[in-house]
Amino acid sequence: MKNNYLLNTLAAFALGSFLIGCGSDDDSDPPPMVDCNATGPTVTLAATNSACGQDNGEIAVTITGGTGNLTVTIDPQPANVDFSNNTFTNVEPGNYVVEVTDQDNCATSSNVTVEFTPSNISYSAEVDPIIQANCAIPNCHDGSNAALPNWMDLVTVQANAVNIKTRTKDGTMPPAGRPDLQEAEIQAIACWVDEGAQDN
Repeated sequence: MKNNYLLNTLAAFALGSFLIGCGSDDDSDPPPMVDCNATGPTVTLAATNSACGQDNGEIAVTITGGTGNLTVTIDPQPANVDFSNNTFTNVEPGNYVVEVTDQDNCATSSNVTVEFTPSNISYSAEVDPIIQANCAIPNCHDGSNAALPNWMDLVTVQANAVNIKTRTKDGTMPPAGRPDLQEAEIQAIACWVDEGAQDN
């Protein structure tokens, strides 16, 4: 799903979708033909990496040319993205397409990748202690409950790394009744997973 961002002289309005039309008021004359190669917008993108375990990357959008109000879209749309001062913020790591359309319906697009800055986090020193203290406990993920994965085993942890990241990030792990993880602990797990869930 795309949200559109309407620019007027490079000033950003609030998030939303905007319909822009052109033509004469009385429809007596057809709109003039537009040479988009001559008058259409061009766009240049510059990405700033996201910190490991966070969704704080940025995409700066530089636009030249184009007629009238400009609509800017990003696809796919990050969950918490914001757009102001011609910059998308709160962008998670990934590949994106940014498209700019002017009021004559002349459009251009460009691809950009937001990466994450590696933290070189250690499983043995930083992640495993979190798992052992909060997950690999009696009647849970310590191997005593055959219905649950055994987090005492690194290979099993690695095989379930993405799910562990997702559930610790959305607050469903540890389960209700257990103390919540600290934000730094959640980010440590996410970084370890993003960097390949290594045996380090």
